[in-house]
Amino acid sequence: MLKYDVAVIGAGPAGSMAAKHAALAGANVLLLEEHKEIGWPVECAGLLGLKALEESEMSLGKFAIQAFKGADVYSPKAKVSFKAPSIKAWAVSRKLFDRSLVLEAVRNGVDLSFGSYVKSFRRNDGSCILSTGDDREIQARVVISAEGVRAFVARMAGIAPPDKILSGAQVELPFTAEDQEKVELHLGPAPGLFAWVIPLGNDMARIGLCTKENACFYLRKFLKMDWMKGRILGSPVDLVVGGLPMGPPTSTVAEGLIAVGDAAGQVKPTSGGGIYPGLVCAKAAGKVAAAAALEGDSSKKRLGECDRLWRARIGQELAVGMRLNNLLTSLTLEELDEIFAYLSRKPELLRLVEEHGDIDRPSILALKMLPHVGIDGLKLANLLRKAFF
Repeated sequence: MLKYDVAVIGAGPAGSMAAKHAALAGANVLLLEEHKEIGWPVECAGLLGLKALEESEMSLGKFAIQAFKGADVYSPKAKVSFKAPSIKAWAVSRKLFDRSLVLEAVRNGVDLSFGSYVKSFRRNDGSCILSTGDDREIQARVVISAEGVRAFVARMAGIAPPDKILSGAQVELPFTAEDQEKVELHLGPAPGLFAWVIPLGNDMARIGLCTKENACFYLRKFLKMDWMKGRILGSPVDLVVGGLPMGPPTSTVAEGLIAVGDAAGQVKPTSGGGIYPGLVCAKAAGKVAAAAALEGDSSKKRLGECDRLWRARIGQELAVGMRLNNLLTSLTLEELDEIFAYLSRKPELLRLVEEHGDIDRPSILALKMLPHVGIDGLKLANLLRKAFF
């Protein structure tokens, strides 16, 4: 039987970061990846804000593809455009990004095991026992579940599922973008979140959407719209599908186990991005797991420190984002058009977006906008107030 202080399940960004910080805190760490390579399958649009890149503790390196300064945001009958003077986000290669994070973990002493599907979890005399698909058993004082949205082991340990899970689909294809430094967001093509167009340069783009169910069906419809068909230059060369968890459970810890990232619903409800919150929470998980393991106390009470740490940093942001998501998805298409038409007439609000827009922390922008919304923007004002108060 292999014995470690901390075992991390899943070598995605959250798992790699948790493993790295557990090792930096002095723990003997094993990182288990069920697939035989890092960065596959991809279940992400690959658009990272500056805060996410900062939390990755890496330079852009080889994984950066395209920089963005702004966006064109569409409701069914209206459009809002903005573009800042500086870079706000980057499109990245998720495969290269994930590999870079794993390499950092390994360089800091983490043991990596490929093809290690965890099929069972049990507690035994203060430790956790993991059984893998190749009939190995691993003993660890603390287990960190970074399994992604399915989170089989986290659910087995008693971690509740997220509030809701959306269906996501994305293709990469030849495409003509109006501005390579802008992403496009489209509200209305499907019930749930929004559709996006992420230019990649060289007449390529990632186009996808998230919805309540059957994302592939709605994505096909979106791609067939007249104003999309005219810009598509060829067939898709890549397809990504997956689930998008939103709304963390009341507790992300159990006896001997911490859930992190998608497994804990730590995803931005306003954009669907999970890298930034996942990395923030992973650092807390790694540090707490290592300390608890070295102390010999892997109780739920001891691991609860992780819950307190990550909620202190981004708990409010995720809670406000969830309220904003619920409010936006409850609006009719006519109400969306009314809000967007109002914004398009208010250059002072668009300047605030350009100055303070942050895909990782949208609540900052929302708070700054609220005092500037006049009586003629009643629906927008009510939306922002309900998100915070």
